[in-house]
Amino acid sequence: MNDEKLLMYEAATLYYGKNKTQQEIAEMMHISRQTVSKLLGDAIEEKLVEIVIHDPQQDCEDLGEQICRAFNIKKCVVCRVTGKNSALHRLMTIKAAVNYLLPMIKKGGLKIAVSWGRTIQELINTLPDTPTTGNTVFPLFGATDNEHAYFSSNELARHLADKLDADLNCAWFPYMPDSAEDYSLLKQLSYYKKMQNMWNTADLAIMGIGNTEILEIFGKTFGYSNIHAQAIGDVATHFFNGDGQFVNLYENTLCATVDNIKNAGETIAIACGQEKARAITGALRTQMIDTLITDEHTARRILALQKASTK
Repeated sequence: MNDEKLLMYEAATLYYGKNKTQQEIAEMMHISRQTVSKLLGDAIEEKLVEIVIHDPQQDCEDLGEQICRAFNIKKCVVCRVTGKNSALHRLMTIKAAVNYLLPMIKKGGLKIAVSWGRTIQELINTLPDTPTTGNTVFPLFGATDNEHAYFSSNELARHLADKLDADLNCAWFPYMPDSAEDYSLLKQLSYYKKMQNMWNTADLAIMGIGNTEILEIFGKTFGYSNIHAQAIGDVATHFFNGDGQFVNLYENTLCATVDNIKNAGETIAIACGQEKARAITGALRTQMIDTLITDEHTARRILALQKASTK
């Protein structure tokens, strides 16, 4: 390297590598600021420095591909977000989910199973009124007496059906019957068998991912089991630990099975937030999910957790 190129290299290292100003570099190298500016320009011309402009959307696509490879899922939609506002991240994630779902729903002829939770409620609220033909909407589990609207499985399914002008099948039975005898009796009823057939043949399952908050809600509603502490989250009321192994907290529940959800035409999970990253990571490890929709900050956190677990 000749003396001129060495000067270019030193100036570029101080400017790009050490974040020094041109005036600081001039004083350190005992040259004029104008000479520093010329050296930096020449360094680019001589390809000692290469400036790469990253497309933010391409970065998100790369993150999605990394998650697909890390967890062996079919697709991951990662939305671009700005700043650190978690409410904005949630809004952008839900909008990405709307954009992903609408084209396939508009085609019609789908059996659409829907979960519950705040994210699913916001997704349904955000969906525009879109009349479709041949779609049927139904919940993934029976009803509970939780007072929160976002935990009313039948009402969420009804709201989605109204938005899509779709047929509605409600789950006219409780998620957890009062006794084993009631559980056995309910499974023999025609409306349960009809719902079971819907679960067996779902084309699309749309779900959120719960974290420790859902565990607390279930504990208060149905009681705490002796293995409650092992679970870190749920997908459609199926609880799992950090390794993606299922934790059977409750017996005799009336809901779509893990196999029902895995066998759906496409199983889509919508979730974001640093506080949910661990639960999302566990959910991906269950292999229940075909498609994840999240934001870029959560995606990076998920990948970091996965990398740390494989060291």
